[in-house]
Amino acid sequence: MKEKSKFKIKHPRIHLLLRTLKRIVKRDDYYVQRVLLLGEDIDLIDIEHKGDIDYGKIIYVISENAGNEGFCATLRFIVGFLMYAKQHGFAPKIRLTKEFAYYDEEKSIETDNPWEYYFLPEDEGYEEEKALNVVNAKFFQMMKIKEYPWIDAYTLDNYYNKDLFEKTAPLINKYMEIKPEILDEASMLLSAVRNNKGKILGVHYRGTDFKNGYNDHPVYIDEKQMIEEIKKALETNKFQGVFLATDDKSALDIIKDSFEKIDFLFYPDVFRSDGNRSVAFSKSNRRCHHYLLGREIVRDMYTLSLCDGLVAGKSSVSYMSNLYKHSRYEEYEYMHIIDNGNNVNEKKFEIQ
Repeated sequence: MKEKSKFKIKHPRIHLLLRTLKRIVKRDDYYVQRVLLLGEDIDLIDIEHKGDIDYGKIIYVISENAGNEGFCATLRFIVGFLMYAKQHGFAPKIRLTKEFAYYDEEKSIETDNPWEYYFLPEDEGYEEEKALNVVNAKFFQMMKIKEYPWIDAYTLDNYYNKDLFEKTAPLINKYMEIKPEILDEASMLLSAVRNNKGKILGVHYRGTDFKNGYNDHPVYIDEKQMIEEIKKALETNKFQGVFLATDDKSALDIIKDSFEKIDFLFYPDVFRSDGNRSVAFSKSNRRCHHYLLGREIVRDMYTLSLCDGLVAGKSSVSYMSNLYKHSRYEEYEYMHIIDNGNNVNEKKFEIQ
């Protein structure tokens, strides 16, 4: 191997710097502009040739953005990637990895794709490892499309955006279909009230690490404020039951005890925590803990979407439940998203 090639392999960053300086000196404007567009131009993509099967389309492989995302945050980003794929005529393939926060070693025996723990596999029949043309999704691509601001769960307007609902409904129905056994559990829980022709108010309470007040995250809603908003909803006389989804053990007890005269529903098997640490990154000795964490979130989110009304703060869970509601071309009869604003500080989100 030539010395130049050895240097390029051993010191790629230095090689790039020297090559770029050379192009600048030679006034190679085309090269400079292409480099500047990296990470900015959503139409500048890297096509890999992984196999020799030409499906007639570019396979767009979607994975988690980072290992520190909550479950429904990952779902939001997947919605954004699906929008990008549709805009560009790509065939999306959702394939999560071991970096996914809910990856579970024991469940990986059944499938190497954590997406399939909870969702039905796409029926397109594309195998990215054998495909002639493959593009791996990049976060900046989603951020640059005009619809990106729509998938921000911390902006109140996005909970009422009809254009967003129209664009996401077919994508959710085609690519994000939840497994039947999870859907059945959701319907079964609500059936006690529904069988008596009663309507149910869905409530999502985000506790735990939201108490930390991270920058750009919603200002924390305490139990007292949530209870008052639930009471206002019940005063409309629309609802005969309440379903509460929460990650916070103490909040569950406080809110439940405030509504003893109405059918109060929740999943008793959900792993919840006290304090200000996120459940998403918790540890436990229970079998398939990480898988179950994800399953419990999907079940809560979908159950909220089945309710007739919704009271919640701004969060990825309430946001995705609203999208799933509209994916069935339904609307909540009553919806109040509590908005205390977003934190503006220097406190960055971190896994505790």
